[in-house]
Amino acid sequence: MEINNSSNPLIGSKTNVQRLDSPQQQERTQKSDGGRNLDADRLELSVRSREISHIDELVRSTPDVREMKVEQVRREIEAGTYNVKAEKIAEKIIGGYLLDKLG
Repeated sequence: MEINNSSNPLIGSKTNVQRLDSPQQQERTQKSDGGRNLDADRLELSVRSREISHIDELVRSTPDVREMKVEQVRREIEAGTYNVKAEKIAEKIIGGYLLDKLG
């Protein structure tokens, strides 16, 4: 085995290696750069925060029970016209069983 010979594939391979910094190292580099990129990060977090707040408001304003749907099903049951496919019932039973097994 010759170490000084250029025929060794490991010799000189350091020039082809690129360094990949972790997100924490990149953040430290950005902070040491005078904080140029910190304003963009704050803007991103602020926009994201407003989106989450808006979604939270929508979820809270949605009623727990869809009264119109419940009333429609109630009328169909009373009239004897409510029809459910057996496949749908089987899917729900099997799905519930599988969820119980996982939990």
